[in-house]
Amino acid sequence: MKSVVIIGAGGFGREVLEIFKDQNAISQTWDILGFIDENDKLIGKIVNGYPVLGGLAWLKDYNRPGMGCVCAVGNCETRRKVIEKLQEVGVNFYNAIHPSVIISEFVELGKDVIICAGSILTVNIRIGDHVHINLNCTVGHDAVIGDYCTINPLVAVSGSDRLGEGVYVGSGATLIQGISVGDWSVIGAGAVVIDDISSEVIAVGVPAKVIKSDRLS
Repeated sequence: MKSVVIIGAGGFGREVLEIFKDQNAISQTWDILGFIDENDKLIGKIVNGYPVLGGLAWLKDYNRPGMGCVCAVGNCETRRKVIEKLQEVGVNFYNAIHPSVIISEFVELGKDVIICAGSILTVNIRIGDHVHINLNCTVGHDAVIGDYCTINPLVAVSGSDRLGEGVYVGSGATLIQGISVGDWSVIGAGAVVIDDISSEVIAVGVPAKVIKSDRLS
């Protein structure tokens, strides 16, 4: 069995816990150690049956061969900063893919990828590192999703779409085929993207229009 800790004991972290539990119900694969969270009020608490072991410093003391983590921090930029700290510790990264996910053998997955229940990934897709694909999403053929992207529930990424690093796609958004979204841009919930979106902008609406051009902090 692989020992795993979940980085982040918030709502998404608790959902990721269920992915590991559902995998274990099929085949005992994971020794789930608990959560890591920087919120001092959570440390030592039991969250959905598992302990909050400590902050990131805990990993410096207890990291060992055969142990790894997944980062369940939802905000793309915050996740990147946490990952940089985790890399300094030298921890391994695991993927968390729910057993119900339909995914072909022709999908290339990076490390620390989380794919939630009900999602479908077809063929010749490339998924970068530290990517979240939430509940009931679809990703079409030849799509590329860059590092640190967050794809929220019920999003449709169509064939040959290209999402740059750190793209955040809100719930229920649709990207038509062949769309490119630049690095660190945000697509609002329910948006329909019919044209390319540049980097570091926010786009909302049907069809999606850019409403802000500043890098989010």
